[in-house]
Amino acid sequence: MELEHLGKRIREERLSRGITQEQLAEMADISLNFMSLIENGKNMSVQTLVNIACSLNVTVDYLLSDDLPISSDTITQNICQSLADLSDDEKLYFLNMIKLYKTLEK
Repeated sequence: MELEHLGKRIREERLSRGITQEQLAEMADISLNFMSLIENGKNMSVQTLVNIACSLNVTVDYLLSDDLPISSDTITQNICQSLADLSDDEKLYFLNMIKLYKTLEK
């Protein structure tokens, strides 16, 4: 497993949620310095990875997905997680985009 990819994925997820390193470190019960090291590819325990995943409201396999084959169920779960924080209007927009895509696919 490439730790740099994992750190980058954690950073991307943190930033997409508007969370600072300090906030995520506190949520995951680790130091700010260690959080910075993790995002730069430092090794961590499985428990720390689980804590970070829970803090970001994602699965561990999602964070590792650059290194693991992605199943259909995982893709569906990731789509649902991505849509969860959107407004109803935004969700409707994406639903309409999916319907449009499906009609163009035929």
